[in-house]
Amino acid sequence: MTKGFKAGCVMKSLVLAYVVTGILLLALAFCVYKLGLSENVVNLCIIFVYVFASFIGGFSIGKMMKEKKFLWGALTGAAYIVIIIAASFLAEGNVNLAGTEFLSAALLCLGGGTLGGMLS
Repeated sequence: MTKGFKAGCVMKSLVLAYVVTGILLLALAFCVYKLGLSENVVNLCIIFVYVFASFIGGFSIGKMMKEKKFLWGALTGAAYIVIIIAASFLAEGNVNLAGTEFLSAALLCLGGGTLGGMLS
């Protein structure tokens, strides 16, 4: 496999992960609007969306790559969280990387991508 093919597969899996993220976050916003969910429930749901989307990204890259699927899944999960950090930085101007919430979300996304790759 060529490097261009591999990069294209990673990009496709990340696009899929972000499409899933967008759909699920829109559904969450609708639920917040209709049901008035508490902040704790919303934060938990956002973490679930991140982990599920990185799982889907890892699963899709695992299907495209026939070897070392778990490593490709881990790469996709890591790239997913890095892009989220970059978007947060661009939107807010700063990101608190020292918090336990960030660390747990990053590890869960990495684990979600890895698991997706392994199960593909």
